[in-house]
Amino acid sequence: MSSLPARKPIDSKGSSEPTYHPPSTGLVSYLPSSFVPYAELMRLDRPAGIYLFFVPHLLGTLYAAALSPNDIGVQSLLQTLLILYAGTIFMRGAACSWNDNLDQEYDRQVYRCKTRPIARGAVSTVNGHIFTAFLTAFAAGFLMLLPRTVIPYAIPSIFLLWLYPFTKRFTDYPQIILGLQMSLGVFVGIVATEVDPKEQPLPKQISMLALYGALVTWTVIYDTIYACQDSKDDAKAGVKSMAVRFLPWIRPMLWGCAAVNVSLLVACGIEAGFSEGYYLFMGCGGVALSLATMIGTVNLDDPASCLWWFKNTYWQVATPLSLGLLAEYAA
Repeated sequence: MSSLPARKPIDSKGSSEPTYHPPSTGLVSYLPSSFVPYAELMRLDRPAGIYLFFVPHLLGTLYAAALSPNDIGVQSLLQTLLILYAGTIFMRGAACSWNDNLDQEYDRQVYRCKTRPIARGAVSTVNGHIFTAFLTAFAAGFLMLLPRTVIPYAIPSIFLLWLYPFTKRFTDYPQIILGLQMSLGVFVGIVATEVDPKEQPLPKQISMLALYGALVTWTVIYDTIYACQDSKDDAKAGVKSMAVRFLPWIRPMLWGCAAVNVSLLVACGIEAGFSEGYYLFMGCGGVALSLATMIGTVNLDDPASCLWWFKNTYWQVATPLSLGLLAEYAA
């Protein structure tokens, strides 16, 4: 993954500008130079975001498998996950392209974002919108490989992706909007396995909603930490976020979100009738430990620390929860 832009020495007027360096490692470094700005626009050089987009779909699929272990075979499960993963690569890319196009004037005022392709002029506004449409079409193609019943759950997700860049202009809580959008992937994953939430008994519907809520709070946690990298520049540029809104009380707010997250995961297991394995280290216990480590350790005043925890949260939190659901599937 690419590092933060290198800082130039501060001049006599106290200003500094980031220096753009093309990716020198990873897949993007092998692409023709004319392709690189578009690969950067869809964040192919920063795969952590792809994994974060994919995790709700993964957990939804594993949750459905845990509910119906005799009806969902391993091969079918893997095939569904492969389609979902491929689709999230393009959908996440479309979201990043759309976001960067609308935020280009803000990005030129935020140090870390000044070297993004549209902000630095490597991709035009029009080409950025065309690229967004291209990526969205590819994502829709993968969606069509899934049962048609996923569409009612995918449409609200696409709408919230469209809305998200605007929320940074009129609300202090864009992380909640992002969480509501990202976490809808859990329902896409559930329905992709042909488990219809509407046909489930009330306790399991409550369980699904609890899992959805837990993923919303997790998104709020990691995206607020991510936003702390730019909180000072965002405040000057007029960009709204929970990192700006709760600046003196960010860590207590994160602890509160973590408590809600774990409580909802426990409620999810109780309502679904899951066994002890889901609650122990492989499930809720592992998530609680990972969140406590992240919130207690991250230096919210250090952009490098915030970025490191953001890039690693997907495996630290998703792994124990995935293992807990797999334990239910295998039981």
